[in-house]
Amino acid sequence: MNVSEILCVAVLLFEFVFLLRLVLSFFPIQPDTTWGAIRSMSVAATEPVVMPVRRVVPPLPGAMAGFGIAELLILIALQIVAQILC
Repeated sequence: MNVSEILCVAVLLFEFVFLLRLVLSFFPIQPDTTWGAIRSMSVAATEPVVMPVRRVVPPLPGAMAGFGIAELLILIALQIVAQILC
């Protein structure tokens, strides 16, 4: 496995965890359940990327369940990087 394949797998895994975070943000999940632990793990794994983007691009007023312009920009950037690497 060369470096570009490893980076491709890493980007695709990050994209999966990020999409999981977005989907789970639409549901009222109790923190002490299995799904709550999964959501906490996905937030912890993706927050280092999301927080700097949110500082530059503030969320829309009344945005649904934390999904806004910053998350959309991250998804577009992940798609572009995946297309380049994979």
